[in-house]
Amino acid sequence: MSVFAKDGKDLICPDCGCGAKLINDKEIYGKHYGLMWVCQNYPKCNYRVGCHKGTTTPLGEMANEELREWRSKVHEKLDPLWKTHKYNRGELYQELGIKFNKMPFHTAELKTIEECKNVIKFIHDFYE
Repeated sequence: MSVFAKDGKDLICPDCGCGAKLINDKEIYGKHYGLMWVCQNYPKCNYRVGCHKGTTTPLGEMANEELREWRSKVHEKLDPLWKTHKYNRGELYQELGIKFNKMPFHTAELKTIEECKNVIKFIHDFYE
């Protein structure tokens, strides 16, 4: 059985093909930050994705631990560029969206480690 997100997106685990279930992320982090979609086989299958604040809309694609770590690495390179006001956040994300054909750009939409590596390389080559 699949669970549909508020936006109608049918979330399917990219690893085992099962549907997703909505949980309070306190079950994972021990503290509530928001809602999260997890594979119905969680914790056996550890694919998951958080939700936009105050909604059940997924931030992007479900990911396993390794891909989530690579998405975090993208943020480690990307966030200082706009947090230090070196670049405008909106313009930076728009440029990344155009470059990687992901409009709007969001790290949770990166589906593979290779995509993450490509974004990191692009940030390094053109912004640092």
